Amino acid sequence: MKNDYIVRHLYLSFVIVSILSALTATVGMLIDNMIVGCFLGSDALGAMGVVGPVSLLFSAFGNICSGGGTARASQALGRGDKEQVCRIFTVTILFAFLVGVILTVIGLLFAPQIAGILGAQGTLKELTSQYLYGYFLGALPTIMMTALMGFFRIDGSPRLPIVCIAVMTVCNIVLDLIMVLVLHKGMLGMALATAISYCIAVLAGCTHFTREYNTLKLMPVKEIRKELSAMVVTGAPTAISRISDTLKVMLLNNLMVTVIGVGAVTALNVRTQANNIVGALIVGIGQAAIPVTGMFYGEEDRTALLDTLKTSLRIGMALCVAGAAILLLFPSFFVGIFGVTDPVIMEMSNTAIRMFAVGMPIALTNTIMMNFYQSTRKTGLATLICILQSLVFTVAMAFILVRPMGSAGVWTAFLLGEVFTFITVVLYVSIKNGKVSLKLSSYMLLKENFGGNPKDRLELSIGNSMDEVMNISSGILQLGNNWKIDKKMLNEISLCIEEMAGNVVQHAFIPGEKKWFDVLLLNKPESVIIRMRDNGSAFDPSAYLNTSGGLEPKETFGIKIISSLADRFDYSRSMGLNVLIIVLNKPNAQSG
Repeated sequence: MKNDYIVRHLYLSFVIVSILSALTATVGMLIDNMIVGCFLGSDALGAMGVVGPVSLLFSAFGNICSGGGTARASQALGRGDKEQVCRIFTVTILFAFLVGVILTVIGLLFAPQIAGILGAQGTLKELTSQYLYGYFLGALPTIMMTALMGFFRIDGSPRLPIVCIAVMTVCNIVLDLIMVLVLHKGMLGMALATAISYCIAVLAGCTHFTREYNTLKLMPVKEIRKELSAMVVTGAPTAISRISDTLKVMLLNNLMVTVIGVGAVTALNVRTQANNIVGALIVGIGQAAIPVTGMFYGEEDRTALLDTLKTSLRIGMALCVAGAAILLLFPSFFVGIFGVTDPVIMEMSNTAIRMFAVGMPIALTNTIMMNFYQSTRKTGLATLICILQSLVFTVAMAFILVRPMGSAGVWTAFLLGEVFTFITVVLYVSIKNGKVSLKLSSYMLLKENFGGNPKDRLELSIGNSMDEVMNISSGILQLGNNWKIDKKMLNEISLCIEEMAGNVVQHAFIPGEKKWFDVLLLNKPESVIIRMRDNGSAFDPSAYLNTSGGLEPKETFGIKIISSLADRFDYSRSMGLNVLIIVLNKPNAQSG
């Protein structure tokens, strides 16, 4: 029997980093919001709310790079094509650089006009313009940082993004305080501090390229338009989500200023910051599944894809419920972080925070499904979820409810937007499958022949015990009746599993620790494919074919025998997993 040990641990290794990565393009503004609220007053805090869509715009372009680039690179890793990974990396970095430069120029030339488009008026417009001048200077490093972190995660440096964010956060806080309290540079100084902090973080991240295991390289790309188009299309859902959020905030800013007043904009800003901070939990949980899903999709591993979906929902719900409970119980504490003291604004903000908390589990489900479809090349469906969730349903309900319910109508609109999106997904999948089903596997929308015929697949999870390895190896002989494989080949399959699984237990795992590794047997007309996957220490058996490499001769002897039997013997290490593929051609295929 197969369990979800490998999938669960692989997914968990990405979750924390993904949550922090989701904050990359917004954490600088979050810090600025807190310091502005404490030292520069409510008008300045309102200006920060107006600037919020620009942060989301940076995040949108960053997520085209991170979401699109990482998803496609993970799919290439699943196919074992490391050269394609480098081509995707090259195109991603080029795109990030060009977009960053273009945005910087536009921002510096048209900051006041952009402030007006965002809904700033009077005093707010002057404060917003000051902040925009400095903030657009950080466009390039902000987008570049988001792009790089996705690749660091899949190239052996999963913790480096945490270091980069920590460096950026510390630098931003220190520089903000210096700009405001020492140099008295106000909103412009705050933005400059953020831009400089992102530059320092990018430099810290570039240490990855000096490491021994780095495989990311810039290389010539012949069909650059094709690669760029594929990256943008794959990353479009995440980017459209951010762009839709930008448009939504702009529309709601104008709506609330007109119908309710400036105080409501401040409350909306607090709600937006809650989404940026706690909502990063939702975004990060969904994004953690992108590289994992992408790799398993490239391998056509249906079972691992279902395990990934189950794991992300299970872990995500636990974290979301905990986060929602804290917000429901202590909304005033969160509001106080931003220095809000006006009783009316505090009451609106508290209601907004509580309504946000109620909608978190539904928002999580929508986000996970969107990222799953994005990673399995169902870009149209993923895009539809983004637009409905982030813009259409929410804005439509806000315009309907704002006059009869005031600000509470807008907070309710956010919740209804998530509910209606979820219902739309259920209806779409039901129509696509021709029936209503509550099974999670029905929502994967994979082709019937994806991964081959289940009757021709045998999937096992083996514990790191030599006794268990021997038992499984012996049990392989029973396949002969089901797959009509001759006894000689069954013995070869059994020997391959016994020898190579034994090496995993002895060399990839620490003695005494309880771990599992997965074995897939795939029966094809011309061959039998054996794939072994584990999350132990790096162990490349192919490195010992021509040299002992520190192993005893009797240990390398078994590896050499298996290599001589196999028609294909390939090892790779991707995202912290050892993957060994052994192909044994059937006698009739060899003779033919």
